[in-house]
Amino acid sequence: MSDAEMRNLILSLSQDVVFEYDGTVCCINPWNSKKFEVGYGTFSKTYTNIFELMSDKIFGNKSLSDICKDINLI
Repeated sequence: MSDAEMRNLILSLSQDVVFEYDGTVCCINPWNSKKFEVGYGTFSKTYTNIFELMSDKIFGNKSLSDICKDINLI
């Protein structure tokens, strides 16, 4: 999945986005265009914009933009 495809899926606000990365499940809950909750293992954080969500290096010092081509949705 490309960076743009992942961003568009999240921004569609139609479903939670669930995937596994490095043996750990991640769930992104897009509540609206200004609230995105992420849970990854024991980590959780709420973001107020998609750009912050896509660029935060929460996946072993990699961002969602960095890893989206290496993940498969569950």
